[in-house]
Amino acid sequence: MRTYELLYIIPATLTDEEVGQTESDIQALVTKYGGTPKESRRLGKFKLAYLIKKVRHGHYVLVYFEAESDAIAKINEAMRIHDRVLRHMILRADEAGGSEFNLVQFQEVVVDAGKDDRSKRRNAKDKTKVADDVKEAAALDEDSEKESDDDEDVKKPEDVKEAVEEVKVSDEELDRKIDAALSEQA
Repeated sequence: MRTYELLYIIPATLTDEEVGQTESDIQALVTKYGGTPKESRRLGKFKLAYLIKKVRHGHYVLVYFEAESDAIAKINEAMRIHDRVLRHMILRADEAGGSEFNLVQFQEVVVDAGKDDRSKRRNAKDKTKVADDVKEAAALDEDSEKESDDDEDVKKPEDVKEAVEEVKVSDEELDRKIDAALSEQA
């Protein structure tokens, strides 16, 4: 018999009694399929990197058990269909790296970017493009002023800036242009 390590996640939406009941259910499941549970540790409640079954936080539980290698497939299948287990993983204890490990709380950068956030980024990109266009137009305007100081039709940089800002691209049109550019690169 080999020693295995089972790590599984229980939804944090469950009460402490339900979490304890789930832990005992999992130990009974391991015993049912020929395993012998040695140690069970609740590692804590952590925020998940992404939603799993509409759940954002989960209790991590680590179980060490001994079993024959043919029983692992049965335990794995039973864990997969268990209704209170979000995710699980079974490893041989010698391959898992021992009992020393650190769980680190997930720190999100930008997970849920709403429509407002995306439009702010697009507007910021548009503004930088407009700023570059305004600088180029101002440079051209300065060149044309040097050529003819008497010409009244030459637009001032403020007029060019207003004209460039009026040209706006809809979100759908911008998405189409981005998709077209990406497909050309591929």
